[in-house]
Amino acid sequence: MTPLLPALARETLLVGIYNTAIALFLTAITEHDLATNLIYSHAIGLSMYGFVRTSCLLRGARKPEWQDGLVGIPFGAALGFTIGTWSNGLSLTELLVMYPNSLLVSAATALFFGIIAIAYFGSRARLEAAEAETRAARLARSEQEAAATHAELARLQAQIEPHFLFNTLSNVVGLIDTDPAAARRMLLDLTALLRTSLARSRRSDVALAEELELLRAYLGIMAIRMGERLSWQIDAAADVLAARLPPLLVQPLVENAIRHGLEPKPEGGRLTIRCRRAGDTMRIEVEDSGRGIDTAGGGAGVGLANVRERLAACYGDKAAFVLEANAAGGVTARLELPCAC
Repeated sequence: MTPLLPALARETLLVGIYNTAIALFLTAITEHDLATNLIYSHAIGLSMYGFVRTSCLLRGARKPEWQDGLVGIPFGAALGFTIGTWSNGLSLTELLVMYPNSLLVSAATALFFGIIAIAYFGSRARLEAAEAETRAARLARSEQEAAATHAELARLQAQIEPHFLFNTLSNVVGLIDTDPAAARRMLLDLTALLRTSLARSRRSDVALAEELELLRAYLGIMAIRMGERLSWQIDAAADVLAARLPPLLVQPLVENAIRHGLEPKPEGGRLTIRCRRAGDTMRIEVEDSGRGIDTAGGGAGVGLANVRERLAACYGDKAAFVLEANAAGGVTARLELPCAC
């Protein structure tokens, strides 16, 4: 809603302009000079406006209606006519003697232009009220859409946490009998990793540098399990480290590469994470030398489906995710995101 005082000031200015136009009109069709018509026009017009607005405020309404005009037009016209006459140095009796038709002309003019003014300001107020309702409805709709998107992201993000946790714990279990010391180191690393990752997963976005830090911890754990069968490298350009992205977005790609590509392969292989910037786009690639795309989960696993859904929820059609078979074997998972720093 428009604040009351600025609205009244704007309306008063418009009434003044309106009164001046009426004075010019009367000067053109009557024998009275412009100065006299300006005095009467402003005295009557402002008095009528004052009565109409007072009636409107006493009713507790923001826009004038016909009942305000029934009060404001006759009382305002009478008061304004009296003020105009006195301002011209005459009494009402003297004026009626000199200009017998002046009262009738003033009354007719006040009634005609008063009805037009009431209709104008009433329609203007209704238009402003309708626009305010439209803005409020649009804001409410935007808030609802934002809340729905936030809830959907929370749901998708919640899927990542147990998926990541259970996969990592299974690695620890596999080492308990064969290498207890390594299992202990892995549990300590896992505790630190979970403390960091679960705290970050509650946030809407993180810096790429934070995401890579978590991946280093994860790959360190996997290197204990797979030993010499796993070699890995993270190659990230300095100009993308501050870029923001949803937390744990790259993690499922790395897990998928190891679980479906490298771990089942007897000799293991190499995993490389590359991060580069091209204009306003950040490209993240997770490349492995594993068993290939036919055994890489087909792109339909829970983790990869989650990545696609989160990209759609966060970026719409401004992001892309593809899986490609490498010519030398293995798979490359590629993310292309808007580079927000």
